[in-house]
Amino acid sequence: MALLIRPKTDGNDAIEEMKNTLYNICSTKYRITEVSKLKNNVKKSIISDDPTFKCFLKCCFDEMSLIDEDGIIDGDSMIQMTSDDDKLIAEQVIPNCIKTVKQDSCEAAFDFVSCVIKLNPSTAALLPL
Repeated sequence: MALLIRPKTDGNDAIEEMKNTLYNICSTKYRITEVSKLKNNVKKSIISDDPTFKCFLKCCFDEMSLIDEDGIIDGDSMIQMTSDDDKLIAEQVIPNCIKTVKQDSCEAAFDFVSCVIKLNPSTAALLPL
């Protein structure tokens, strides 16, 4: 998935297409503001804790069927979707950021993304922004 893992695809064009698709779908549902500021902050591993942005992230996970109504992220499926180049990183980072307790889905998505970026800042480039 383009949300913090590089999916199994035919290259960077497919990744960018997936990121654009997720952005287009979820930004119409959750209007995030100051996108250029968000992008610049993400490059510095600074993630906005704006409630709308949190739900935007949840929408991206939801579009890829990677989060349930209880806010549980499907880490196993996420790892399976990861390209071979990033499999080791995914296997190291994702399990450390998965929570198995019921919580608000928007908050769960935000917490997961924040954790993954904290453990491996290079993953920030895969956010659909």
